[in-house]
Amino acid sequence: MTDPINIKSKYSSLKSFWNEDRSLSFTFFLLLIFVFVLVPIINPDGVGERFTRIVYSVLLFTAVLSVSRNKKFVTGFTIFAIVCLIINWLADYFQTRSLLIVHDIASIFFNLTFAVAILIKTFKPGDITYQRIIGSIVVFLLMGLIFSYVFHAIYMYAGPSSFNNIKNGELREFLYFSFTSMTTAGYGDITPVATIARSLANMEGLFGQLFPAILIARLVSMEFESSQHKKE
Repeated sequence: MTDPINIKSKYSSLKSFWNEDRSLSFTFFLLLIFVFVLVPIINPDGVGERFTRIVYSVLLFTAVLSVSRNKKFVTGFTIFAIVCLIINWLADYFQTRSLLIVHDIASIFFNLTFAVAILIKTFKPGDITYQRIIGSIVVFLLMGLIFSYVFHAIYMYAGPSSFNNIKNGELREFLYFSFTSMTTAGYGDITPVATIARSLANMEGLFGQLFPAILIARLVSMEFESSQHKKE
């Protein structure tokens, strides 16, 4: 029989890990795998889709743990995560337009809340470490993911005429478009047609230029200052 004290101890250790800066690197690793490997490469049908959704579920779990110290966030955030998880799995079995739009909207708000929580964790009192710089990059990746859900929702609502050169309307296509917009690569193979999509693509491009130049660069300089003070 499992010892309740041992379970409590393991939970406390897990909670302690997620309250530390090093947990930001683990979140960064998971997000990299999800954004640049699973969604773009794995076949969206069958086993590949199930595996992607499992990793997404793990991401939701890590998001909840990352705010476990903040009691103002944890209850509402947990409920929100459960709702997103249910909608995410339902969307796998019921491919209706309305359910996919609801899934996009839920994912947008959840990831936005997750990004805010990571920012709070990144700028909490204490020395700025390279782990916190990683945390700011997590926020950058989350914003790219958020915009991909926004563009997908626009496509599902307005129809294929809202974008040029979208083949299947899968999330992977909008993830690609989102990060090419945010990095201002602008390959031109996918272009927004709907007015709202064009406006949001411009907004994302502006964010992609300002966020690294202002916030990440500031964190790097603060980390350098902290390292210098420790050496003195």
